[in-house]
Amino acid sequence: MRYYSNMSSANIIATLAAKGLRQTKLRVLLLQALLNSAKPLSVKEILAIAAKNKIKANKTSVYRQLLTLKNERVVREVQLGENQKRYEIFPENHHHHIVCLDCGQIEDVETEGDLTGLEKKIAREKRFEVQNHSLEFFGI
Repeated sequence: MRYYSNMSSANIIATLAAKGLRQTKLRVLLLQALLNSAKPLSVKEILAIAAKNKIKANKTSVYRQLLTLKNERVVREVQLGENQKRYEIFPENHHHHIVCLDCGQIEDVETEGDLTGLEKKIAREKRFEVQNHSLEFFGI
């Protein structure tokens, strides 16, 4: 699997172009915004960044770009208890998030324990193939 979190937006665009996906102003901006953000971004935040950079975009076009990038496993979707989805570049190091319920700050956190063993146990005991998991921590 290819990880994009350590690549530049130009390198990601080149990789996508090799797959037949063209470079657009919105796609480049989206990748740059996600690469430069310390936290996963919401569509609302992405639209604000686009407006600040004088790039015309609407929710539909942003969601379409995110879906394409999600299907290519360049970005992943996370839900942090806000009734909205957030997006981040697919990380090389699997991590989770801590979310402050007071100020809304979001930070990455790596867990010390390996959840692979738990996933295997679930698969074995429940006859269930785990495709992905989400573990987020909420507090103050």
